[in-house]
Amino acid sequence: MKKILLPFLLTAMTCWLLSLPLAAQEALYRPRLTNDKNQSHHDFPMGVLSATGRLADGERAILVKDVGAEGAAAAGGLAVGDRILMMDGQQPSPFSMKTDAGLTGPQEALGQALERACASKPYQLILTVQRGEKILPLKITVPASDSFAARFPGECPKSRRYLAAIADHLVATQRADGSWQPGVGGDADVYMSAFCGLALLADDRASHRASIKRAIGFLQRKSISQIDPADPKVGPKSWQAASTAIFLAEYHLATGDRAVLQDLEKCCTLLAQRVSPTGTMGHHFIVGYDGGGLVIINTQAHLAWSLAARCGIAIDRAAWDRSLKEIRGSIDTKTGAIGYSSRAPWSPDIAARTGAMTAALEIAGEEPKLARQFSDALVKYQGRMRHAHAMSSIGLIYGTAGVRLANDEGHRQLMQKWKAYLELCRSAAGPAVYFGGKRNYGGDEYLGLHPIGNATVALMLASGEGKLAMHGGKERNWFGTRGR
Repeated sequence: MKKILLPFLLTAMTCWLLSLPLAAQEALYRPRLTNDKNQSHHDFPMGVLSATGRLADGERAILVKDVGAEGAAAAGGLAVGDRILMMDGQQPSPFSMKTDAGLTGPQEALGQALERACASKPYQLILTVQRGEKILPLKITVPASDSFAARFPGECPKSRRYLAAIADHLVATQRADGSWQPGVGGDADVYMSAFCGLALLADDRASHRASIKRAIGFLQRKSISQIDPADPKVGPKSWQAASTAIFLAEYHLATGDRAVLQDLEKCCTLLAQRVSPTGTMGHHFIVGYDGGGLVIINTQAHLAWSLAARCGIAIDRAAWDRSLKEIRGSIDTKTGAIGYSSRAPWSPDIAARTGAMTAALEIAGEEPKLARQFSDALVKYQGRMRHAHAMSSIGLIYGTAGVRLANDEGHRQLMQKWKAYLELCRSAAGPAVYFGGKRNYGGDEYLGLHPIGNATVALMLASGEGKLAMHGGKERNWFGTRGR
C-alpha cells in the first residue's frame, strides 16, 4: 500500500507546490539598492545569484554589497566585501557613470556570463574574486534556464516564461483593493497600478482577467471618481489621468469591453482641458516651473489620446495641436529627441518623452518622418533608456514601445543590447527585481521599486510579442468579452 500511495502523494505535493505563487515556492531576494543621487556609485541586482553589486566610475571589479542568505551566491561562497575581478576567466572593460555608456563593462559581462552559465551543464558560473589580499576562484551553481532565443525579442520561450512568472507574481502580490504596494508616495499607487495592469494585459491569459478588473476598479475609485468635467482644476494628477487612460484603452482594445469607455473619455477630456493656451502642461491644472511645464506629461497625454481614438473616442484636436507645438519646441537639435521642455530642449533624459510621442504618432498614423526621427534617436542613444525624469521605469517602458512601433530592426538591436539588463533583473524565484539607472531614480522609489520593476521588465519583454497596441498589436478578443 505504501508503494502505491508514495508516488501519488509525491505527485500531489508537486502539483500543490507549483500551484502556489512563486514567492511562496522560493524566497524572492530583493537587492539592497542605494539611490546615490551624487552619482559616486551605482548599485544593481546580480540576477539569479541573489546578490547586490556596486560599481564606481572607471572600475572593472564588482564590489559585492549584499548576499541573500539562501541564494546561489551564498551557497557558492561569495561574500560581502568580495570584489569580482573576472567572469569565465575574462576581465571586463571599465564601468562608466556616463548615461550613454549604458550597460557596457562589468554589468554587461556579468549578465552575459549568467545567461551562458544557466543554459549549459554543469550550470556553473566561474568567478575570480579578491577577498582582502587573496585571489580566490569560485564555482557558483546557478539555476538552469534556456538562453534567449536566436530570434529574440520575438519567438522566445525564455521571454515567454519570464513574462508569465512576472504576471503570476503581480497577481499574487496585488492588494485586496486592486492596487499594488506603493513606495514613499501616498498616491503613487494609481500611476504604478496602471503599469502593473498593462503588464497583466500583455501576458494575455484569461486567468488574469479578475486581477485586471480589480485594478480597473481601484483606478475608478481612487482616481477617475475625482474628475469633474466642469472643473479641470480638480481631479487626479495629469500623470495619473494619462496612465489610467492608456491602461483603459489597451484593456478595451484587448477585450472589447465597452464599460470602460466613459471613464476613458473622462480622462482624455481632463487632459485636453489641462493643456494651456501655449501648449504646456503641468502636474495639475496650473502649469508650474514659471509656466515652463513638463513635456513628459504632454507626450503621455498624446499616447492616451491616440489610443482612445483607436477605441472610437473623439479627441480634442485643438488641444492636440497646441500640445504638439510645445513638443516640437522641445526637440533637441543635437539628438533629434525630445528634451525637458521648450525652455530646456537640451535635457539628456530623452527616452520616456521621445518614446511615448513616437508611439502616439505611430498609433495615430501621423507624421511618420518625425516618428522615425524619434525612434532613430532612441536607438542611437539607447544607453539613456534608464534615465527619464528621475525614473528608470518610464524610459524603458515608453522608449521600448516607441522603437517597437516605428523601427522593427532598431527594436531588435535595442533589445539585443538590453538582454544583459533583463538577465540581471531575473530572480532565482522567477519574477524580476528592480534595476535602476546611474542617476536619480527617486520617482521609482515613490512608485514602489518592486512592483514597478516587475512591470518594467514585463512590458519590455512584451514588446517582442506585439500584443498591446503600444507594441503594434491589433484589436483582439483575448478574454471573450467582445461587445459587452
